Amino acid sequence: MSASTDLACYAGRWLQVFYRPGKAFADLEKGQSSAEWMLVLILVMSVVLCAGIVTIPVALDRERALIETEFRSYSDLSADQQSGILREAVKFDHRQLIGLLVMPASVCFMVFAWSVVGKHCGELIFGKLLPYGKVLPIAGYASLVLVPETIVKTSLVLLSGSLDPPIHPGWFLDDADPETLWSLFLSGVDFFGIWFLFLLGLGLAQTFRGSARLTWLALGLVWGMWIVIRRTFELLGTVYV
Repeated sequence: MSASTDLACYAGRWLQVFYRPGKAFADLEKGQSSAEWMLVLILVMSVVLCAGIVTIPVALDRERALIETEFRSYSDLSADQQSGILREAVKFDHRQLIGLLVMPASVCFMVFAWSVVGKHCGELIFGKLLPYGKVLPIAGYASLVLVPETIVKTSLVLLSGSLDPPIHPGWFLDDADPETLWSLFLSGVDFFGIWFLFLLGLGLAQTFRGSARLTWLALGLVWGMWIVIRRTFELLGTVYV
């Protein structure tokens, strides 16, 4: 097939991930290629990078607002000094550049990390060995969820001005109990993360020829432990810093 025919075939399969994931993973298992899942990775990384570029003004505005708030504690600074500090703070420099580069790099890390988790969970549950060459494309396909996630979150960032818009069950909890253990946990359970685990578990179960429910349970336990650990460290950081 020509390159254009290959891309059309790939694009059709990528779209099926959102409305016929079982068919998409079945087709992937029959005729997968390293080029295809690498293209998926490039696509997702590009979307995430573009979102980072678009939201830079929001990040700079937020940094400016934080510095202006801190100025209230430093009454000895003159107006010229404050103006100079603010000018430097809202400039695009190496800090923002590093932040932009970290965003697509984090996509690679996520795909490879969940490939490792998925491979070993599947092998532990079903007692079958599976090479990474079979698992990486599945994680790559599941990562396509980051495309609608990035679009939705970027839209919310631009509309609300918040860099961390709530897209989790904790958003529906009563504001009177924001510090309970349950609410802290739920705030880490991202809806798009659930979608990602659903797709990853479905693809792994199909490839391992095993139970999707067992796969989802294993992945969910790993994800739940990660949420607890991450939220605990975030909470400790707010207490001791």
